[in-house]
Amino acid sequence: MSQDATTPVEDVDLIERFIAAFNAIDQHLQRILGEDGKSSFRNLVDVYAHQHKWWRDGERLRTYTQLRNVLVHEKTAPYTYVCVPTVATVADLEAIRDRFIHPTKVIPMFARNVVVIAPQDSLDIALSLINENNYSRLPVYDGGHFVGLLTENGITRWLAHQVSSGSRPTDFKIAVRDVLPREQRRANVSFIGRSMAVEQVAYQFHENTFLEAVLITQRGKENEPLLGIITRGDVVGLGS
Repeated sequence: MSQDATTPVEDVDLIERFIAAFNAIDQHLQRILGEDGKSSFRNLVDVYAHQHKWWRDGERLRTYTQLRNVLVHEKTAPYTYVCVPTVATVADLEAIRDRFIHPTKVIPMFARNVVVIAPQDSLDIALSLINENNYSRLPVYDGGHFVGLLTENGITRWLAHQVSSGSRPTDFKIAVRDVLPREQRRANVSFIGRSMAVEQVAYQFHENTFLEAVLITQRGKENEPLLGIITRGDVVGLGS
């Protein structure tokens, strides 16, 4: 676009929206990092991205920094700009702004009544819950204390062990506590507080392929009342 031509009103509107969204992100970064105008936008993005490995918008913001600099610093005449961001670019930056300043929290998004079982409950109770409610993971609590996570995979491994050892179980009155040891001794469950961002949970599943469920409590403590549960299928695509 020539510097001699006045930028059309509809294009100026796009530019204004772009700069407003960019500045809102800049100010929010300054505030939460306590920089108070002392660092460049790019440096703020780098610092925040380093501190929050789950954050997925840093690279695009670095790219948009270049566009913002052209719009602001290459402008030499009133109402005239050397380039105009596309509608898609402006919409993307505004979406980044919205989810950054007002991230979607796990509560209320994943608030639900979590069905739990006790170690002394029989396996047939767990199997009935799985069949009737389409559950695949059941938290096990002894009173108010978390004991473990009973999963379809763990039950399958227990059955396979019974068969390989020559046993042919005809009923499932065995206690859940006797099945739990067949769960793989890996970090297959984590606890989080109610204010955690959904994107951060999606990153947990991405980083830990053995993670089967994320249990939500008030402050992320194991022995607090459960407020909700998140499984891998709940967050597919959210962290990509």
